[in-house]
Amino acid sequence: MHAVFPNTLVWLDIPVRDLDRAIAFYQSVLNFPIRDMRPDQSMAVIVQPQGGVSCSLMLTEGDSAEGNFPLPYFNCQRRLEQAVSQVIPRGGSILQDIHPLTPFGYRAVVTDSEGNRIALHSPEAP
Repeated sequence: MHAVFPNTLVWLDIPVRDLDRAIAFYQSVLNFPIRDMRPDQSMAVIVQPQGGVSCSLMLTEGDSAEGNFPLPYFNCQRRLEQAVSQVIPRGGSILQDIHPLTPFGYRAVVTDSEGNRIALHSPEAP
């Protein structure tokens, strides 16, 4: 059985320079549990109740998270390939074609018609 995402926005990646500092900040400010995914992945997940929109704190390369804006993930459940096929004809570009995000499903990273980076996501295989 696959997860069902009732929301348009399903995930958000927030770039950070110092993962420990970011975990402390978001845990204190938001008062949500945060799951540190290290050492397997350089990220932490802000845990939301079932069906809620969650996000990750993603450790960035180099000294600065500046210029690495948050990456919203939009729900394309059961139509990821169709959504990606519309990106270029509608004035966008494909930065990363469809690929797995084990165990979180599949995504493609694209730019929209205005140059914004967005991720198109589906919990099941395309």
